[in-house]
Amino acid sequence: MLEIEPQLGGLGREEALLEIVQAYRQERVPMLDGADLSRLDLQKVDLSGGNLRGANLSEANLSGAYLCGAYLRKADLSHANLSRANLSKAFLIGVNLIGANLLGASLREADLRSTDLGGVDLRGADLHGAMLVEAGLIGVDLRRCDLSQARLSLANLSRANLSGADLSGADLSGAVLDEADLSRADLSGANLVGAHLREANLSGANLSGARLNLAVLSKANLNGVYACGASLYGANLVDAALHEANLRGASLNRAYLFQAVLRNADLSKVDCARANLSRADLSGCDLSRASLVEALLKGADLSEAYLYATDCRAANLQQARLTGAVLTNCLFMQADLQQVQAEPEQFNGLDRGALEEIVIDAYTGWRLGIGSNVVRRPL
Repeated sequence: MLEIEPQLGGLGREEALLEIVQAYRQERVPMLDGADLSRLDLQKVDLSGGNLRGANLSEANLSGAYLCGAYLRKADLSHANLSRANLSKAFLIGVNLIGANLLGASLREADLRSTDLGGVDLRGADLHGAMLVEAGLIGVDLRRCDLSQARLSLANLSRANLSGADLSGADLSGAVLDEADLSRADLSGANLVGAHLREANLSGANLSGARLNLAVLSKANLNGVYACGASLYGANLVDAALHEANLRGASLNRAYLFQAVLRNADLSKVDCARANLSRADLSGCDLSRASLVEALLKGADLSEAYLYATDCRAANLQQARLTGAVLTNCLFMQADLQQVQAEPEQFNGLDRGALEEIVIDAYTGWRLGIGSNVVRRPL
């Protein structure tokens, strides 16, 4: 176990307890630098604003204690019971929290920068607005925690349990969340730019208005996610699962969705310009009024999809499956339709101008009844 040496001149246990009593009577903050408070019963004690730099509080019972604004830099709180304690605005940089119990504790706006919280029980804790930049939270249980407006940029939350947590408006830019459980979490308006979420579980999460530009979400579970208006510019969603996801009005410009599964997803008004959707499963999707300009959809499954007024100009749809898809008012100018799988009646109602300068092989053009006057055949 990591030991933090008390400072020279630190108070012993009896002296420390006396200082707490005197500070309370004199209505001042306790001065407990380097004090030995280990293994003491300090339930509901008021140490608000106190100076506990380097203090030894290991195995102390601080359940329900008041430590609001306390200065605890490099203090030893290993295996301490801090359940339901109030640590709002406390300074906790460099604190040893190995094995500590912070169940239901309040850490609102507390400063935990670069602090290792691995193995700490934080279930139900209130971390609203907490400073957790570069904090270590690997495998930590944060179920149903309030992390709204928290600053978690560059924090390591790999394999952390954040199911049902409130992360609305949180800053998670550059954070590592690989294999983390974020199911049903509220990430609305959160900043996840450049975050790593490989194989993370985001099923049923709220990502409305969230920024995930350049985020890595390969093999992530986003089934049933609500991400209206989210920004995923250049995001890596290779092999991701987005079954029945709601991405209405989201930006997926230049995103990588190779082999992603988006069955029955709402992609209406989505910006997928220049996105890579090769071999993606888009069957049954609502792509009405979406932009697929210059998108790569080679081998994609768009069967039974709804492409009303979808902009597919210069898109690559080679070998794509469009069987049963609604193509009313769809634009295909300069699109590559070589070996596309579709029925003639799907293209019959399209305006001739919508098919100008398409690229198509002779057999497919003949099978679909597309006139040669609008066709630019492949070289």
